[in-house]
Amino acid sequence: MSQSNAFAHNIYRRGKNLFSNGALPNWKDARQPCKRVFLSFAVFLFLALGVIGFLPNTQVLAWSEESLDYFDPLDSRSLDERDYVSPNVSSIHFDLVGALAIAAGFDVTDAAIIQAYSEATDAGPLPEENPVYTFDADPANYPEAPPITHVSRSEICPSPETTAPTVTMGSANFDMMECPGCFTDRFGPYGVFFHMPHNSADELVAIHDWAWGLTNTLLGKVTFGYSSTAQFDWQGTANVYETTPCFVQEYHVVDTGSIEPGSLQALGIYLHSLGDSWSHNDCLAAADALDLPFAAHVTVTGATDPLWDCRWTHHTVEFGDATRFPDSSRTFSGVIALYEALIDFAQQSERPIYRPIPLTAEENRIYDALDAFVHASTFLRPGPRRVIADELRRWAQETRETNPLYARERVFLPLFSLHN
Repeated sequence: MSQSNAFAHNIYRRGKNLFSNGALPNWKDARQPCKRVFLSFAVFLFLALGVIGFLPNTQVLAWSEESLDYFDPLDSRSLDERDYVSPNVSSIHFDLVGALAIAAGFDVTDAAIIQAYSEATDAGPLPEENPVYTFDADPANYPEAPPITHVSRSEICPSPETTAPTVTMGSANFDMMECPGCFTDRFGPYGVFFHMPHNSADELVAIHDWAWGLTNTLLGKVTFGYSSTAQFDWQGTANVYETTPCFVQEYHVVDTGSIEPGSLQALGIYLHSLGDSWSHNDCLAAADALDLPFAAHVTVTGATDPLWDCRWTHHTVEFGDATRFPDSSRTFSGVIALYEALIDFAQQSERPIYRPIPLTAEENRIYDALDAFVHASTFLRPGPRRVIADELRRWAQETRETNPLYARERVFLPLFSLHN
């Protein structure tokens, strides 16, 4: 990582991590280690007030990492007893997906894989040190931008002949990627494809069909940008559409390394992209209304800006009471969509060991838990969400083990043949 990029990346992470570890009051039951250091708040406030505009390489966020540390998803101990390590994780992509995978009938090992790769799509290898859940795509297979001299004039590249050849978007940014083999990385070639997907045949549906094993290859859309005055990963500090005079979009077969179509890892990746599609739904609509080639977080001039829903702080209003935070209603629809996708995969797979618990069964238990998960606390108070997800997971595991309605019929073949 270059010195300037490393500085910005570390400041961003340290600011967010220090803030999360106690700079603002964390809910007591968050069961997280607390380091109440005043400097942490100063660092994060420094970033939040916009001084980050002077630093390169801010991050793409969606149902983003919160003040919650990673834990081993196979750890069955109580929240108080678990070991917590870096990195920060998302309460939806990580905690809730794990709980819903159990409710959908997967065993604890399979649920852990689904949960981990749902989060790793953002965070990269988990945990940060001595990772267990990793990516191993070959960086040599990442697509390269065509020379600007080979680019034809189009609506998204109106004057290639006057465009400088510098590629500022679409190439693998190893200075910012979580790992060279992380093909889903926000700053890799497929960042927009995995994290800002439209619900269309060539984007989210393509990821779905690969994850379900309906196709053996994943064809990903890559957007290259040329001659921008701000790199694509400056999304929090610039408007990439205004600073980039030329875009080119191509489709390439994604090297997914050892992650196979139809696998649990692929399912976790799809669930992340599905969640991001819901999280970015309003931003996608705003970008489409302006005929922009893709959606991205950008700086905005105010609430009347047509790209207001693409502002980089948009994710801070996705949780909480629906009257104060109307965006939370979209989040609620999104988490229901996650569970529906898990049930759909489970019903066509032999891996689950129990039948899924319906959303409104058992006196609306899952539905009500999801409602509380989304609406009971704000973005800055993720502790209650971790507790609700953990309680839901434990309830689902006990319910499916004790209620014969959720037993999954198995065909047992004899170990030997009987002959007359």
